[in-house]
Amino acid sequence: MSNNLFHFRTDFNWDHVGMEALDLFNVWREQGRLGFLDLPLNRKLHNDSLELAEKYSGSTLFVAGIGGSSLGLRAILSALDNNSKVVVVDSPDSRVIKRAVAGVDPRNSTICVITKSGGTAETLSIFMELRRILSAETPVLAITDPEKGELRRLAQLKGWDTLPVPSNVGGRFSVLSPVGLFPAAFAGIDTAALLAGAEEVVEDFDKNGKNSLAGRITGAFLSKFNSHPVHVFMPYSDFLYDTALWFAQLWAESLGKAEDLSGKKVNTGQTPLACRGPADQHSLVQLFMEGPADKTVTILTEGLPVSSKPQPGEFSQISTMSYLEGRNPDELRMAEAEATATALYERGLPISRIGIPEINAGYLGQIFMSLEIATALAGLALGVDPLNQPGVETGKILTYKAMGREGY
Repeated sequence: MSNNLFHFRTDFNWDHVGMEALDLFNVWREQGRLGFLDLPLNRKLHNDSLELAEKYSGSTLFVAGIGGSSLGLRAILSALDNNSKVVVVDSPDSRVIKRAVAGVDPRNSTICVITKSGGTAETLSIFMELRRILSAETPVLAITDPEKGELRRLAQLKGWDTLPVPSNVGGRFSVLSPVGLFPAAFAGIDTAALLAGAEEVVEDFDKNGKNSLAGRITGAFLSKFNSHPVHVFMPYSDFLYDTALWFAQLWAESLGKAEDLSGKKVNTGQTPLACRGPADQHSLVQLFMEGPADKTVTILTEGLPVSSKPQPGEFSQISTMSYLEGRNPDELRMAEAEATATALYERGLPISRIGIPEINAGYLGQIFMSLEIATALAGLALGVDPLNQPGVETGKILTYKAMGREGY
């Protein structure tokens, strides 16, 4: 494994993922079904995203999307965006939309609508409301399927700029496509570094297979998949909390399946739970410590341990405050991450640790790609299709029927 990759270790023993799963992964890859692996080297998609980001720079960008069209982007922006030039609207709630556009000059705005299928009801409803509130003259950029769908046809009719989501890249695996790259570039984020980090993970996986970073994560996560039905993903940085939410969708939607690849009923899945450290130490950790021992916990930290001594000051005579006097809050946060991991381990829960030296685009790209590979590989090891989501279709159909969509 490259020394440049982030640190991963566990406090429990686990077995490597089997060769059968790795072989099937490679077959699917050769068949072109795992398109997310190719995104770090797709220079055209990246350059096209950069060019359009430059074209619309200077305005406020409103992104309409939901699920895989917004969670990865939110993770990027939360971790790396300091300018707030991009506003993600991923709730079909008129109050949320109105609040998002309040005080913004419609003449200096751009709308980016993201739906691969071109027909996601929530996304289109948000988009249409943004158009109504802002202006029918507001520039629009559509990110959707390269060939199919009504949004693609509408964009061509209207003359809107477009960017494609590759046909072999599913929504929840699309963060390193224009879905994430265009808004990130618009926000001034180093998208080249994001892709470079992801590329390092792919190269490491190709070279080292089950012993790679992604391979080891797969083995560790899989080893507790059935014995511990809840997977707690707990970053000790508010800047990475949206990354936990992104992982929750990736893991749940990819691995929660009723049938295996042969059509046999299996009803497999592990419930991911995004937690926010240290805040959730004062709420959910009580459950983890004394409730059912059915959870495996992944602790995500950033930064290097810091050790300093209290300094004399205003609060030196107050016992509850003196030990904190003159010490950086980050030191407390890091200490709490280690303390929580140790306490949960002593309680008997399996603990995994992901540590990055700092929050930057390269390490975020590594996290995205390593967890995407681990998720796809875990699905194949479990014998399910990690790329489909048949369980969400019933709700979509009933919604279309309730809203009177033609044909439903």
